[in-house]
Order: sequence, then structure tokens, then C-alpha cells
Amino acid sequence: MGAVVCATESGEACPDWPGCFGKAIPPPEIHAIIEYTHRVIAALTTPLIVAAAVVGWRRARGLRLASWLPMVAVLFALAAGAFGALTVLTGLPRGWAAVDLGSALIVVTLMVAAATAAWARYADPGTPDRLSTRSSLARLAAATLGAVYAVYVGGVLVAGDGSMTRCLSWPIWRVLPDDLGGWPQVARLTVAAIAALLVLTLVVSGLRQRGNRGVCRATFIAAIAFFVEMLVGAIMMSRGASPLLAVVYVAAAVLLWCMLVLIGVAAGLAAAGRSSAT
Repeated sequence: MGAVVCATESGEACPDWPGCFGKAIPPPEIHAIIEYTHRVIAALTTPLIVAAAVVGWRRARGLRLASWLPMVAVLFALAAGAFGALTVLTGLPRGWAAVDLGSALIVVTLMVAAATAAWARYADPGTPDRLSTRSSLARLAAATLGAVYAVYVGGVLVAGDGSMTRCLSWPIWRVLPDDLGGWPQVARLTVAAIAALLVLTLVVSGLRQRGNRGVCRATFIAAIAFFVEMLVGAIMMSRGASPLLAVVYVAAAVLLWCMLVLIGVAAGLAAAGRSSAT
């Protein structure tokens, strides 16, 4: 939702925080409603993360991945909330804005990982409570996650004032005129090319995991999300951006990220299980 706020240029629709123009209900204006909806969702999400951490600690303390990861996610969620407030009240320099986005991505990563680990244990009580990179798929998934993370966060670091790059992150076919040039842009484009190659390699490897239906399904969804992200990006670059296209783009980006996390955790659990068996 934060990316939707950015893509629809609604970030300054409510000049104060936590209210909107000093009121608990935003004015009947689309950008103010979008911005305030983001705040409401964030306000509702944090208690859910806290609840997951409490339930995990009280009822699944023996399952470290499901109990500890939400506790760490609480800290990053609070940090992201603080950065969000500062963005509205004082604005954030480029570096801190990248930390803000990075913190939000870490929250998503930790919660998806915890949910995947908890579900895997529910489906198979013999699932190990640790991750391993002793398989080529697990190592490939970890590398892909790192590269895509660098692409998403790097978009904020090179985006010019008002540039859509800060919202869309992935360099879609060309560099926008207002973005930074020089070595930061070259580095980001290089990482983006590597990340795209890693995503495609992971898709091919994941679809071959016939013995792990969960990984196959997640890989198929990731492939669709990556295709949609690139296709919509190309359309926006050739025909111009619109709020609807931007929303579809960021939704595909979020879905791709969640599937990459799921694949990484599932592959890590499977590798740990094989390691324990040997």
C-alpha cells in the first residue's frame, strides 16, 4: 500500500500525522483517502504482528522460526512506522528513505518466512526447525532474494525528485531523465540485470522440483508475477504511466517478493531435512 501511495503521488495528500488536516477522518479527496488508507492498514498490521509474536512465544516456543521471526519483525515494523511519520512531518533524505523501504521489506520477509515455517511444521511434524543452504536451490533462492532486495532498495537511492523510480524500483528498459546518473545508476542497472537472470534461473530450477509441490506452485506464481511486472513496466515506458498500471506493477512486485521468500524458506527447510537425514 505504501508503494501505491507513492505510485499515485498521494504521499503529500495529508500534510500532518497521524490525522489528516487535523481530523481523524480524511477529506473526501481521492489522494487523501489513499494516503489515509495506507496509515490505517499500517496501524492495523502492527498489532497483528505483535499478536503473532505473542502467540508464537506462548504456544510455539519450541519452533524458533515461527516464534522468533515475528518478534524481530515487530522491531522493524515500529521502525518503518517511525520513518513513515517522519516522511510526512519533515521529509526523509534519500538514504533514510531507502532504510525505510528496506525495513518494510524485512517485515514482509520475516512474516512470510515465519508463516511458511509454521505451515510446513503443521503439514509435516518432522519438518526441521532450521534453514540450510546445502542445496543448489536454497543457495540460488538466497542469492535471488539478495539481488532483488538490492534492486528495490536501490531504486530509492538513485531516484530523482518526483521520479517514478522511487515507487517502481525496477529499472524498466531505460533510465528516467530525473534520476541520478554516474556509477550509482550503472551499479543499479548491473545488479538489476543480475537479479533478472537469477529470477529466471530460479524459475527454471523451481519448476523442476516435482517432488516439492509447494515450491513448484510458488515458482509458477513467481514467474507470472515477474512477467506481469516486466510487461506492465514496458507498457508504462512506451505509452506512459497511469495510476492503475502503477498499482498493478507494485502488486506484481510484492507478489514476486513474497513468492521468492516462500521458495527460499521451503528450499532451506528441505535442505535441512536432507542434511539431518544423512
